[in-house]
Amino acid sequence: MDFSLFASNLMEVVSQLPSPVVYGTIVGILLVCGMGVPVPEDITLLAAGLLAASEKISFPGAVLAGLIGVLAGDSVLFMLGRKFGKRVFSLPGLRRYFTPARLLSAETKIRKHGPFICFVARFLPGVRSAIFAMSGALGVKRSTFLLLDGLAALLSVPLWVYVGFWFGNNFDDAVGGAIEMAHKLQLYVFSALGLLIFGYVGFRFWRRRKERAQLPHV
Repeated sequence: MDFSLFASNLMEVVSQLPSPVVYGTIVGILLVCGMGVPVPEDITLLAAGLLAASEKISFPGAVLAGLIGVLAGDSVLFMLGRKFGKRVFSLPGLRRYFTPARLLSAETKIRKHGPFICFVARFLPGVRSAIFAMSGALGVKRSTFLLLDGLAALLSVPLWVYVGFWFGNNFDDAVGGAIEMAHKLQLYVFSALGLLIFGYVGFRFWRRRKERAQLPHV
């Protein structure tokens, strides 16, 4: 998908709508994104920031709409997984978006890293929807999922909205610039996540060694 074209078309259509409808549109698009439909969630958040910069909507409103849409989409998938188990991936409208390779990748990550992957998944566009649904199917606690996904959304959503807001009112120039900046930020985010995961794995390894050392020797 051409992200620049998608963002430009989205801006052109949404900017003509009344402000209350714009908020609802942002929430609706992000809800669809969260359901696994291949619509670029991050670009939608950037567009929300651009709309805030043009004073079509407020910046806090853009962030709030982003959080509501993102968390609603994630939660719907998680609850479907809880209700239907792995059968959720064969439901009409969902099975076309969840390929066997993507599902295998999601299940492997969850079994390897545990519930912590629910935090990391928010920064993994290719597999996050599958991970959220699979988390529900594999019995991750609802409270754990909401806490980890919510913390990740509180970091990622304001960031993407702010990037769009920072680029200002010139939609034609801002879209390309915001997307380029978003790609750079993704590299920084992935690097930080890599360090976080490395530290988490190292901590688990250290704790296991400590537990083994404390076992009585026979």
